[in-house]
Amino acid sequence: MRGVTLRRYPDESFPKNIDFFDLKDFPIPTNLKENDLLIKVCYVSIDPVMRVWFSGAKTYIDTVHQGQVIPAFGCGVVAESKSKRFNKGDLVLGALDCADYCVRSANTIFKLPAVKSKNDPNLPLFLSVYGVTGITALKGLHQIPKENLPTKESKKTLVVSSAAGSTGSFALQIGKYWGYRTVGIVSSRDKKDFVLSLGADACVCYNDTLDSNGIVDTDKLTKLIKQAAPEGIDAMYDNSGEEVLDAVLPAMNKGAFIVLCGATATYYTWKNRGGLKNLSHFITKQIKAEGILYFGQKNAIMESFKEMNELVMGKHIQHKEEFINGLENVTLGLQKVFLGKNLGRVIVKLDNEVPLPKF
Repeated sequence: MRGVTLRRYPDESFPKNIDFFDLKDFPIPTNLKENDLLIKVCYVSIDPVMRVWFSGAKTYIDTVHQGQVIPAFGCGVVAESKSKRFNKGDLVLGALDCADYCVRSANTIFKLPAVKSKNDPNLPLFLSVYGVTGITALKGLHQIPKENLPTKESKKTLVVSSAAGSTGSFALQIGKYWGYRTVGIVSSRDKKDFVLSLGADACVCYNDTLDSNGIVDTDKLTKLIKQAAPEGIDAMYDNSGEEVLDAVLPAMNKGAFIVLCGATATYYTWKNRGGLKNLSHFITKQIKAEGILYFGQKNAIMESFKEMNELVMGKHIQHKEEFINGLENVTLGLQKVFLGKNLGRVIVKLDNEVPLPKF
């Protein structure tokens, strides 16, 4: 079997330089402990948070050390099971590895519904609209208190940062379906066009506010946000953190609510974070915030699948995936995502026996 390993921790030359990884051969694991699963990995997704995972930082997964195979959200088929809850051939989802095979405790793995074969084109969608990003968007929005939700009598505004990304694009579309006036925040003009094509009422490009040092001018960004949301902001789905979140706070209404999902603005600078200069708005406006983590929603994932499927089948949600073929091209996927060249979800197909999906 093969696996993509971390040669050394990436420096500031990443992602233009991707010479931080190796593709190595390993023996397929054979000594499984009780409750272990040997999983043949079919697909892995490329997520912004991976930049933190292979930086040496402590997160909700084990620290990745140099020489180790890098982890990724993935789906695959159980090749061998030491668990009573899983059988050989079961289709599963979890935090897997960028490798042909990996071993995981059954306690950390989800059995997938409505998928009978690894050749099913819907399988990789459990890394997208039916899974990691779609369900995170849906469950995060469900955390918003009733008083911050739109009604026929009371229009509300939802702002979504990193709105062209997979999670952000789903959050924006679901919010629109719920009746929000939706405002996206993105980095580039092409992403702005993409977000507007999804039905956003307005979209702000923060690259339009960069100063001479390439740093976001939060005051200028706040002005653009206020122009896009003249009635103020009642809820935010935040995937960015730092400057973008900081710029939104002055535009928020009293009692606003923030879903904290990601911090893409700090994934390169996690050792040197700038913080929020507008933090006092949490006090003066009584703003509330709550974090959302996909694997913190284990008991709700299957019920959320049904709700998400209804949205997809009803054509209320568009999903966009970009597929890359081959384990050896995981690094190209990393480069694409971290250079901001993707629209929607980037998924790498690892299993040569699986046909490349077309949607």
